[in-house]
Amino acid sequence: MPTYLTKRGATYYFRRVIPEDLRPAFGGKRELTFSLGTKDRAEASKRCRIEAVQTDKLLDEARAKIASGEAVSDKADDAEPVDVQVYASRALAALRKKRDRYAAEDRLEDFAIELGEELEVQQAILDGRFEPVGPLAKAEGMRNALRAIQTGDGAIALPSVGVAPTVAVATKTPMLPELIDMWAAERSPEARSVDMWRRTCAMFYAVNGEKPVGAITKADVLAFRAHLIAKGNAPATVDSRLNHLRSLFRIAVEQDVIPLDPAATVKAPSMKGEAPPRRYYDADELKAVFGSGIYTKGERPNRGAGEAAYWLPLLALYTGARLNEMGQLRPKDILQEVYLDADDKEQRAWVIRITEDKQDGLTVKNPSSNRRVPIHQALIDLGFLRFVDAARDKGQARIFPDLKPDRYGVITGNWSKWYGLHLRQVCGVSDKKITFHSFRHNFKRHWRECDPNRAANDAITGHESGSVADKYGGDYPLRPMVEGMARYRVPGFTLPPPPAYLR
Repeated sequence: MPTYLTKRGATYYFRRVIPEDLRPAFGGKRELTFSLGTKDRAEASKRCRIEAVQTDKLLDEARAKIASGEAVSDKADDAEPVDVQVYASRALAALRKKRDRYAAEDRLEDFAIELGEELEVQQAILDGRFEPVGPLAKAEGMRNALRAIQTGDGAIALPSVGVAPTVAVATKTPMLPELIDMWAAERSPEARSVDMWRRTCAMFYAVNGEKPVGAITKADVLAFRAHLIAKGNAPATVDSRLNHLRSLFRIAVEQDVIPLDPAATVKAPSMKGEAPPRRYYDADELKAVFGSGIYTKGERPNRGAGEAAYWLPLLALYTGARLNEMGQLRPKDILQEVYLDADDKEQRAWVIRITEDKQDGLTVKNPSSNRRVPIHQALIDLGFLRFVDAARDKGQARIFPDLKPDRYGVITGNWSKWYGLHLRQVCGVSDKKITFHSFRHNFKRHWRECDPNRAANDAITGHESGSVADKYGGDYPLRPMVEGMARYRVPGFTLPPPPAYLR
């Protein structure tokens, strides 16, 4: 049995040559070609066999017509006239049903791919690159319907002749900032996140011009991606910006504003081989930071928030905690806890409790960030516990009361900006991959050098292992963390002197 199966892109097509003597019955066409609507070869083969039987019947009917002497024409123009608008309306209704079926099967991405491929085929027919199966008016109508469901443009102009009622596409769809308002009302994100999304929209409009969401096409999203890459953005940054758009388009689809997400199949550039965005401080860089006037001369820069300038870098180096986790600490978050050692003897350890307390304005990145961190002996030797006691005696709500929240309410937001300038301009660390967060990288690295217990390290830093088993058994036990912290050291690093008031 001859095969009529062919493939264009990822989709399989039926393609059968019409015998030359039968072509007059098909308006002079040389072949029957159409999509089988699947990317699965086994399914395509099954559908191809069915279509082979159907086209056998068509060819037999044509052969009978010619044998009976029934008049046929070899000119396509002699075929029954096709109203482009009417055909497009019927095709659009069929496409909507197909879209709904794919949506129910969670295959909208497949639908978008097949839609694009079919649009290319119909345009190729109109351009004369593919042999048409029927009148060109049908190709034009199908092309118009495909464009309408892909972008939302023009669908309202198609008349509903001879088709079931369909949901009309709005003539005026919202702009991206309006979708952001919808997203913000639904998710209640932080103000900083809202501003970030608005910047993404502004960048998108700068590339493609301001247009409503219904007029945005995949080509616009691809142009935006190309612009971000050309500007030197890291793959992770490009993916983040694209995710902002995808979320907005998803809302528009859910609200029946547009039929499809034009960014659904646009992928971010590969991150394979990409250098990490941050690295740890080497010995010279640590010496530059802890050899600055803050540690050697008792300097307290205006924007350094008093004692935060001294303690926050040290806390980060010896706990691996995130900046905001330390900046929001309260005196009551520094406490002693009891645990049993290897001989079942009761021991006490000083710990930092990092916890979410919305009523008190304390936030954490994720649930695993709620944790206890044993306090390293180096911090105790520098007088950290006495520093905390002094804050407790004064009745301070926070250990670092001079930290002033930024406009988003992030308590270390302004301090972080100051530290970045201090690091570059005062300490002379110019590598942009070194930031305050790099201390967290130092902690992970030096822990590996001192202790192979990765689980204890993850528990201290608040990293999720991804293992379901780790969710059993409640909080991670204190003893292995205390023992690991006792072994932790920073190679080649010399502690700075304690603050003058603690000597």
